[in-house]
Amino acid sequence: MWNARLISGVVCGSVVIVTYAQAANAARSQDYSPAQFISVLNGLGYAVQLDAPITDPRVQQAIRDFQVQYALPVDGTLNNPTQDKAAEIVRSLQSGLNRVVKPSPQLPGSQFYGRQTEAAVKQFQQQNRLPITGTATLETRRRLNAILNDEDPLTPPTTPSTPTTPTIPAERSQLSIYTEPQIKAILAGFGYDINPQAPLSDPATVRAIRDLQRLYGLSETGAINRDTEEQLSRVMRNLRNNLKLILRSNFAIAQYYDAATRAAVEQFQSRYGLRVNGIASLAVRSRIDAEARRIRSGS
Repeated sequence: MWNARLISGVVCGSVVIVTYAQAANAARSQDYSPAQFISVLNGLGYAVQLDAPITDPRVQQAIRDFQVQYALPVDGTLNNPTQDKAAEIVRSLQSGLNRVVKPSPQLPGSQFYGRQTEAAVKQFQQQNRLPITGTATLETRRRLNAILNDEDPLTPPTTPSTPTTPTIPAERSQLSIYTEPQIKAILAGFGYDINPQAPLSDPATVRAIRDLQRLYGLSETGAINRDTEEQLSRVMRNLRNNLKLILRSNFAIAQYYDAATRAAVEQFQSRYGLRVNGIASLAVRSRIDAEARRIRSGS
């Protein structure tokens, strides 16, 4: 039996490959077992438990989120492009950590996310004042890449000035995926009881954001940071992709909870005997995911 945290294998080949069929030889030395792939998902910050089966709904959702994020075929399975991309990311992560953290012994440059990789990630996070989790979240990987590209030299932190305004609006100005109204539309569309007229720092909105961050394994800050925006984008694109498949419509794959999304959710709820309110709560999203899986499997 494979250990979910086992590091093993040697990656073969150094030739740049451009097709999925050929990439398997370069990106990974072997197919992932379900436990090994779940370990990679967990190590990259997706909300999965290491002892969960591959059929667990959250694991299936994490695989689809991964596939949507990297423009891979979205089917919730360990298809070749998905395994190749995961191997590429882990190998790149280990290579970067070897250059920046210089762990001893060095990471093996393999496709597996094991305890040695986790320890090196923790060391990097500690050195760069990030939450020390051992999980290579997008924030951690962006910081690592910035250092490797000399975009973010390590300098002593400046003494922060006393803030005179809430931190959330200041942070929003640096983000480009969503506006505040779009964020609140998603939260309301997911069934959170928030005040659409209140700022993102409103306690009810902060609680809703923190709950979503907990659900998807993000840092529970209660603020909309880049990782949270990207996760919302993945969830929304997956939701709309599934609705398009189920309803057999020309529904656009976008990242917003707009009137078209609400109408599609209402149509789904009506078709499957659910309460028709246009709200894609976690239970409704899970039902949508299940129906989409059933259609894809042809059952």
